[in-house]
Amino acid sequence: MSEPVRDYLSESVTTWAPVTFSPDDDPFTRHIRTMAPHRALLRAVEVKFMGNVPLVHPVLDIGCGDGHFASIAYSEKIDVGLDPLWSDLIEAAKRRDTYLSVMQGDATRMPFPDGSFNTVISNCVIEHIPDNDATLSEISRVLKSGGTFATTLPSEHYPEFLLGSTLARQLGFPDLARRYGDFFNNISHHYHVYPPEEWRRRLAAVGLDIVEHHYYFSPAAHRAFDLSHYLGVPNLIARALTRKWVIHPAQMAPFERWLRPYYEEPLPDVGAYQFVRCVKRA
Repeated sequence: MSEPVRDYLSESVTTWAPVTFSPDDDPFTRHIRTMAPHRALLRAVEVKFMGNVPLVHPVLDIGCGDGHFASIAYSEKIDVGLDPLWSDLIEAAKRRDTYLSVMQGDATRMPFPDGSFNTVISNCVIEHIPDNDATLSEISRVLKSGGTFATTLPSEHYPEFLLGSTLARQLGFPDLARRYGDFFNNISHHYHVYPPEEWRRRLAAVGLDIVEHHYYFSPAAHRAFDLSHYLGVPNLIARALTRKWVIHPAQMAPFERWLRPYYEEPLPDVGAYQFVRCVKRA
Protein backbone atom coordinates (compact mmCIF):
# COMPACT_ATOMS: atom_id res chain seq x y z
CA MET A 1 0.00 0.00 0.00
CA SER A 2 1.38 3.41 -0.91
CA GLU A 3 2.15 5.92 1.83
CA PRO A 4 -0.69 8.41 2.41
CA VAL A 5 0.06 12.05 1.73
CA ARG A 6 0.69 13.87 4.99
CA ASP A 7 -0.36 17.43 5.70
CA TYR A 8 3.03 18.25 7.18
CA LEU A 9 2.11 21.92 7.70
CA SER A 10 -0.37 20.92 10.43
CA GLU A 11 1.87 18.36 12.12
CA SER A 12 3.80 19.15 15.29
CA VAL A 13 5.64 15.84 15.67
CA THR A 14 8.37 14.75 13.30
CA THR A 15 9.06 11.13 12.48
CA TRP A 16 12.48 11.63 10.99
CA ALA A 17 15.23 9.29 12.16
CA PRO A 18 18.79 10.11 11.13
CA VAL A 19 21.02 7.68 9.32
CA THR A 20 23.58 6.18 11.70
CA PHE A 21 27.24 5.71 10.84
CA SER A 22 30.17 4.00 12.45
CA PRO A 23 32.82 6.27 14.01
CA ASP A 24 35.22 5.69 11.14
CA ASP A 25 32.50 6.35 8.55
CA ASP A 26 31.18 9.63 9.90
CA PRO A 27 29.99 11.99 7.11
CA PHE A 28 31.12 15.09 8.97
CA THR A 29 34.65 13.76 9.45
CA ARG A 30 34.87 12.68 5.83
CA HIS A 31 33.65 16.05 4.59
CA ILE A 32 35.59 18.34 6.94
CA ARG A 33 38.88 16.66 6.05
CA THR A 34 38.37 17.13 2.32
CA MET A 35 36.32 20.33 1.86
CA ALA A 36 36.04 23.98 2.88
CA PRO A 37 34.42 24.20 6.34
CA HIS A 38 31.13 25.84 5.35
CA ARG A 39 30.55 23.32 2.57
CA ALA A 40 31.65 20.40 4.76
CA LEU A 41 29.16 21.23 7.52
CA LEU A 42 26.22 21.71 5.17
CA ARG A 43 26.87 18.62 3.06
CA ALA A 44 27.44 16.42 6.11
CA VAL A 45 24.07 17.42 7.58
CA GLU A 46 22.41 16.80 4.23
CA VAL A 47 23.76 13.25 4.12
CA LYS A 48 21.57 12.50 7.13
CA PHE A 49 18.48 13.40 5.09
CA MET A 50 19.29 12.41 1.55
CA GLY A 51 21.02 9.23 2.71
CA ASN A 52 17.75 8.22 4.38
CA VAL A 53 15.77 8.26 1.13
CA PRO A 54 14.95 4.69 -0.03
CA LEU A 55 16.46 4.27 -3.48
CA VAL A 56 14.06 2.32 -5.68
CA HIS A 57 15.88 1.71 -8.95
CA PRO A 58 16.34 3.06 -11.49
CA VAL A 59 17.57 6.23 -9.74
CA LEU A 60 18.45 9.62 -11.25
CA ASP A 61 20.68 12.16 -9.49
CA ILE A 62 20.04 15.66 -10.90
CA GLY A 63 23.03 17.95 -10.50
CA CYS A 64 25.33 15.15 -9.47
CA GLY A 65 28.42 17.37 -9.71
CA ASP A 66 31.64 15.50 -9.17
CA GLY A 67 29.83 12.74 -7.27
CA HIS A 68 31.51 13.45 -3.94
CA PHE A 69 28.24 13.90 -2.04
CA ALA A 70 26.61 10.75 -3.42
CA SER A 71 29.75 8.72 -2.73
CA ILE A 72 29.30 9.46 0.98
CA ALA A 73 25.50 9.49 1.17
CA TYR A 74 24.84 6.16 -0.57
CA SER A 75 26.29 2.68 -0.27
CA GLU A 76 24.58 1.46 -3.46
CA LYS A 77 25.17 2.58 -7.01
CA ILE A 78 22.99 5.26 -8.58
CA ASP A 79 21.87 4.46 -12.11
CA VAL A 80 22.37 7.89 -13.73
CA GLY A 81 24.08 11.10 -12.69
CA LEU A 82 23.08 14.20 -14.68
CA ASP A 83 24.96 17.49 -14.69
CA PRO A 84 25.56 20.34 -17.16
CA LEU A 85 29.30 20.63 -16.45
CA TRP A 86 31.74 18.34 -18.21
CA SER A 87 34.50 19.08 -15.71
CA ASP A 88 32.39 17.73 -12.84
CA LEU A 89 31.14 14.77 -14.86
CA ILE A 90 34.69 13.68 -15.60
CA GLU A 91 35.31 13.42 -11.87
CA ALA A 92 31.94 11.73 -11.26
CA ALA A 93 32.73 9.16 -13.94
CA LYS A 94 35.82 8.15 -11.98
CA ARG A 95 33.63 7.18 -9.02
CA ARG A 96 32.84 3.73 -10.36
CA ASP A 97 31.28 2.67 -7.06
CA THR A 98 28.81 5.58 -7.16
CA TYR A 99 27.25 5.83 -10.66
CA LEU A 100 26.51 3.27 -13.34
CA SER A 101 26.55 6.10 -15.88
CA VAL A 102 26.83 9.89 -16.02
CA MET A 103 25.39 12.22 -18.64
CA GLN A 104 25.70 15.86 -19.53
CA GLY A 105 22.27 17.45 -19.62
CA ASP A 106 19.93 20.29 -18.74
CA ALA A 107 17.36 19.65 -16.01
CA THR A 108 14.80 21.71 -17.93
CA ARG A 109 15.10 19.38 -20.97
CA MET A 110 16.21 15.98 -19.74
CA PRO A 111 17.15 13.33 -22.34
CA PHE A 112 14.99 10.55 -20.89
CA PRO A 113 11.63 9.04 -21.89
CA ASP A 114 8.57 9.58 -19.72
CA GLY A 115 8.50 7.47 -16.57
CA SER A 116 12.13 6.39 -16.78
CA PHE A 117 12.91 6.46 -13.05
CA ASN A 118 11.43 5.25 -9.78
CA THR A 119 13.51 7.69 -7.72
CA VAL A 120 14.87 11.16 -8.48
CA ILE A 121 17.22 12.85 -6.01
CA SER A 122 18.71 16.33 -6.16
CA ASN A 123 20.81 17.82 -3.38
CA CYS A 124 20.68 21.64 -3.23
CA VAL A 125 20.39 22.04 -7.01
CA ILE A 126 16.97 23.09 -8.23
CA GLU A 127 17.11 26.47 -6.46
CA HIS A 128 20.02 27.35 -8.78
CA ILE A 129 18.07 26.76 -12.00
CA PRO A 130 16.27 29.91 -13.21
CA ASP A 131 13.40 28.10 -14.97
CA ASN A 132 11.94 26.36 -11.95
CA ASP A 133 8.61 25.52 -13.60
CA ALA A 134 10.32 23.64 -16.43
CA THR A 135 12.62 21.83 -14.00
CA LEU A 136 9.79 20.57 -11.78
CA SER A 137 7.73 19.60 -14.82
CA GLU A 138 10.64 17.55 -16.19
CA ILE A 139 11.23 15.84 -12.85
CA SER A 140 7.59 14.79 -12.75
CA ARG A 141 7.70 13.66 -16.38
CA VAL A 142 10.67 11.31 -15.95
CA LEU A 143 9.25 9.83 -12.71
CA LYS A 144 6.99 6.82 -12.78
CA SER A 145 3.64 7.09 -11.01
CA GLY A 146 4.19 6.47 -7.31
CA GLY A 147 7.88 7.36 -7.69
CA THR A 148 9.83 9.45 -5.21
CA PHE A 149 11.46 12.85 -5.63
CA ALA A 150 13.67 14.03 -2.75
CA THR A 151 15.59 17.28 -2.54
CA THR A 152 17.21 19.77 -0.18
CA LEU A 153 16.72 23.51 -0.58
CA PRO A 154 17.46 26.81 1.14
CA SER A 155 14.41 27.97 3.07
CA GLU A 156 12.78 31.38 3.32
CA HIS A 157 14.89 31.91 6.46
CA TYR A 158 18.23 31.54 4.66
CA PRO A 159 18.99 35.29 4.34
CA GLU A 160 17.79 36.36 7.79
CA PHE A 161 19.68 33.64 9.73
CA LEU A 162 23.10 34.55 8.29
CA LEU A 163 25.59 35.98 10.81
CA GLY A 164 25.97 39.23 8.88
CA SER A 165 22.21 39.74 8.71
CA THR A 166 21.80 38.90 12.40
CA LEU A 167 24.50 41.34 13.52
CA ALA A 168 23.13 44.13 11.32
CA ARG A 169 19.64 43.73 12.82
CA GLN A 170 21.01 43.67 16.35
CA LEU A 171 22.90 46.90 15.66
CA GLY A 172 19.75 48.55 14.38
CA PHE A 173 20.40 48.41 10.64
CA PRO A 174 17.51 46.38 9.16
CA ASP A 175 18.14 47.61 5.60
CA LEU A 176 21.77 46.49 5.82
CA ALA A 177 20.60 43.12 7.16
CA ARG A 178 18.28 42.71 4.18
CA ARG A 179 21.00 43.72 1.70
CA TYR A 180 23.46 41.27 3.25
CA GLY A 181 20.95 38.44 2.89
CA ASP A 182 20.21 39.46 -0.70
CA PHE A 183 23.94 39.57 -1.42
CA PHE A 184 24.45 36.01 -0.22
CA ASN A 185 21.48 34.75 -2.18
CA ASN A 186 22.85 36.47 -5.27
CA ILE A 187 26.41 35.16 -5.03
CA SER A 188 25.01 31.70 -4.25
CA HIS A 189 22.80 31.90 -7.36
CA HIS A 190 19.67 31.20 -5.33
CA TYR A 191 16.87 31.98 -7.77
CA HIS A 192 14.20 30.23 -5.71
CA VAL A 193 14.11 30.66 -1.92
CA TYR A 194 10.57 29.82 -0.85
CA PRO A 195 8.69 28.69 2.27
CA PRO A 196 7.30 25.13 2.35
CA GLU A 197 3.81 26.31 1.43
CA GLU A 198 5.08 27.69 -1.88
CA TRP A 199 7.09 24.59 -2.65
CA ARG A 200 4.03 22.46 -1.93
CA ARG A 201 2.01 24.55 -4.39
CA ARG A 202 4.68 24.39 -7.11
CA LEU A 203 5.22 20.66 -6.71
CA ALA A 204 1.52 19.84 -6.56
CA ALA A 205 1.02 21.74 -9.82
CA VAL A 206 3.12 19.09 -11.61
CA GLY A 207 1.64 16.11 -9.77
CA LEU A 208 4.19 15.80 -6.96
CA ASP A 209 2.71 15.60 -3.46
CA ILE A 210 4.89 16.30 -0.43
CA VAL A 211 4.88 13.43 2.07
CA GLU A 212 7.77 14.59 4.25
CA HIS A 213 9.21 17.99 5.11
CA HIS A 214 11.81 19.07 7.67
CA TYR A 215 13.70 22.25 8.36
CA TYR A 216 17.38 21.84 9.21
CA PHE A 217 20.31 24.13 10.02
CA SER A 218 19.28 26.15 13.08
CA PRO A 219 19.93 29.91 13.26
CA ALA A 220 23.08 29.20 15.31
CA ALA A 221 24.31 26.64 12.77
CA HIS A 222 23.67 29.06 9.93
CA ARG A 223 25.63 31.82 11.69
CA ALA A 224 28.55 29.41 12.05
CA PHE A 225 28.14 28.47 8.39
CA ASP A 226 28.34 32.15 7.42
CA LEU A 227 31.40 32.83 9.57
CA SER A 228 33.20 29.75 8.27
CA HIS A 229 33.07 31.24 4.75
CA TYR A 230 35.51 33.90 5.92
CA LEU A 231 37.61 31.64 8.13
CA GLY A 232 37.86 29.19 5.24
CA VAL A 233 39.65 31.61 2.88
CA PRO A 234 42.89 29.55 3.18
CA ASN A 235 40.93 26.59 1.81
CA LEU A 236 39.84 28.71 -1.13
CA ILE A 237 43.46 29.66 -1.82
CA ALA A 238 44.55 26.03 -1.56
CA ARG A 239 41.83 25.05 -4.01
CA ALA A 240 43.00 27.67 -6.52
CA LEU A 241 46.63 26.58 -6.26
CA THR A 242 46.37 22.81 -5.88
CA ARG A 243 42.77 21.88 -6.84
CA LYS A 244 42.40 20.56 -3.28
CA TRP A 245 40.41 22.27 -0.53
CA VAL A 246 42.55 20.68 2.18
CA ILE A 247 46.32 20.27 2.00
CA HIS A 248 46.49 18.12 5.13
CA PRO A 249 43.60 16.90 7.33
CA ALA A 250 45.33 18.24 10.46
CA GLN A 251 44.65 21.81 9.36
CA MET A 252 40.93 21.15 9.75
CA ALA A 253 41.06 19.91 13.36
CA PRO A 254 39.94 23.28 14.87
CA PHE A 255 37.01 23.43 12.46
CA GLU A 256 36.10 19.85 13.28
CA ARG A 257 35.88 20.62 17.00
CA TRP A 258 33.99 23.89 16.47
CA LEU A 259 31.43 22.74 13.90
CA ARG A 260 30.66 19.21 15.05
CA PRO A 261 27.94 20.28 17.57
CA TYR A 262 26.05 21.90 14.70
CA TYR A 263 26.30 18.70 12.70
CA GLU A 264 24.90 16.76 15.67
CA GLU A 265 22.16 19.24 16.65
CA PRO A 266 18.52 18.04 16.72
CA LEU A 267 16.01 19.22 14.16
CA PRO A 268 15.10 22.89 14.72
CA ASP A 269 11.56 24.25 14.60
CA VAL A 270 12.67 26.49 11.74
CA GLY A 271 15.89 26.37 9.76
CA ALA A 272 17.88 27.97 7.00
CA TYR A 273 17.41 24.87 4.83
CA GLN A 274 14.66 22.34 4.22
CA PHE A 275 14.36 18.73 3.12
CA VAL A 276 11.41 17.75 0.94
CA ARG A 277 10.30 14.28 -0.16
CA CYS A 278 7.48 13.88 -2.67
CA VAL A 279 5.53 11.09 -4.32
CA LYS A 280 4.25 11.37 -7.89
CA ARG A 281 0.48 11.28 -7.98
CA ALA A 282 -1.04 8.33 -9.85
